[in-house]
Amino acid sequence: MEAGFRRYGLEGEDVFLALAARCVQESRGRHNGFEFFQYERGLQVLDLVTHDRQIDSILARVCLGSDAVGHLPVWYQYFVGRRFREGSGKFFTPRTVARSMANLLPLDAGLTLCDPTCGGGTFLSEAARLLNGTPCELVGNDVDRMLVGLTEAVLFLTCGGTQKRHLFCNNVYDRGPFLDAYSKRVDCILANPPFSLPLDSVGLRSTLFNMGYHNSDAVFLDVCFELLKEGGHLVCLLPHSIVVNVDYSELRAHVEREWDLCGIITLPEGVFYMTARTTTRADIIHLRKKTATKTAASGGIYFANAPTVGIPLNSRDTMSGSNSLEDIAATVRARGCVAGAADS
Repeated sequence: MEAGFRRYGLEGEDVFLALAARCVQESRGRHNGFEFFQYERGLQVLDLVTHDRQIDSILARVCLGSDAVGHLPVWYQYFVGRRFREGSGKFFTPRTVARSMANLLPLDAGLTLCDPTCGGGTFLSEAARLLNGTPCELVGNDVDRMLVGLTEAVLFLTCGGTQKRHLFCNNVYDRGPFLDAYSKRVDCILANPPFSLPLDSVGLRSTLFNMGYHNSDAVFLDVCFELLKEGGHLVCLLPHSIVVNVDYSELRAHVEREWDLCGIITLPEGVFYMTARTTTRADIIHLRKKTATKTAASGGIYFANAPTVGIPLNSRDTMSGSNSLEDIAATVRARGCVAGAADS
């Protein structure tokens, strides 16, 4: 497919937009235009190649059906990935991991679910799938406008008519329209924030920044605290070092004062290896914003280790079909460890 587009002088971003636009076309869904996704540009690229029967046949095969939406973040990483990764501290979350993390949340009707660093929209789309048409509000934000466009396309292909979508293109570490609009309005956050990026300054009130933690993943906890209602849930990926290293002991003490710990699931090395060639280790952290009445989170606290996540962890992995994380999330839910959503 890539070689076919290249014959017409098309590479990278143009190819991705063409693929995404074709997915939207094939879905037959009705839309009133897109705010961030460059749909018209994608159609223009398609016009240059659809006379080519070989390319058109490939597009018809890969851009059709329920799996097409899952391909979009993968295509983005392949065709535009270098610009996305270099110096960003970001790695796309594998779909299997995102689905299990979403299953740790109380998925009730009427929730406002948010991903403040939405990347490819995988968390929000997996939450929407699990809600299966149940009314909700899905809120996404990313500093990269093209990624917000990717999320917009992914949610268009995923969501039911009663699932509202609101998207922003802001830097979450600066005060802007996104934080102003959703401060203390969010029930649940699913996220994979940028890892270990140095921050010279922040535009929001951040106790952790003032304590000397000038890195993106630490300050992200204060971003989420700002967004969530009392009793709201945060399920996110954080570097393993934040959970265990002595350098973060004061951060952990601060978190214990502000949040109820619901659970921690340690993940294996290599979760991001096949897409980003990094062995950065991450853990799933589940926190609940404390209420004014200091009521402890119900359902008990869970701790688990997931040695497999349903994808290859390196080029020699022979257990990629095994998914202990999925089993853990199902067990946590079955045992009632997933507490109810925040009070409105």
